[in-house]
Amino acid sequence: MSLQNLQPRATILWLTEPQSPDEKPRPLLRSWLTDTGLLTPRIRRLCADEFRLEVLEDDAAQATTDTLRRVMLCCGDLPCIYAETFLPAKTRAAHPWLCELGSESLGEALQSRSDVSRGSFEYALLPSAQLPVTAKAGDESVLWARRSVFTVGHESLTVTEIFLPGLIECENRHARIGD
Repeated sequence: MSLQNLQPRATILWLTEPQSPDEKPRPLLRSWLTDTGLLTPRIRRLCADEFRLEVLEDDAAQATTDTLRRVMLCCGDLPCIYAETFLPAKTRAAHPWLCELGSESLGEALQSRSDVSRGSFEYALLPSAQLPVTAKAGDESVLWARRSVFTVGHESLTVTEIFLPGLIECENRHARIGD
């Protein structure tokens, strides 16, 4: 089950700012949501040797249609960020290296290329029930997410990142260690 597949059944209200009439993200979470840099290096710095990227699904190499790549950025045993990349078949055909990422971070692979640009962010509150079982949301009923479109050459792909409660727990744990 993925966000891309759920969109026709459940309309997601994407916003230009990370705030809704009912809820605003806490300052620490807001700093992650609005960070224009890559999240993988930031979480690597936070977690040091506890960081791991877990590939949940990556069917790009076998498919001939639009595909999804789903990963989890974790700090030790804490799932922190769930990410989905929607990869159109046209983009995959123009850039076959996107099908060979394996356990490499997409963002880190993109940053090494000169033909990549990133569009503006959109933000949403998503029901945690839309997450795969492996993306534990704890007691949270809604989670903040952001998405953006990357253009590689003349083709595009969409990345959606969902911020899990483990991220704040990890930040708090490392802040206590630093005190």
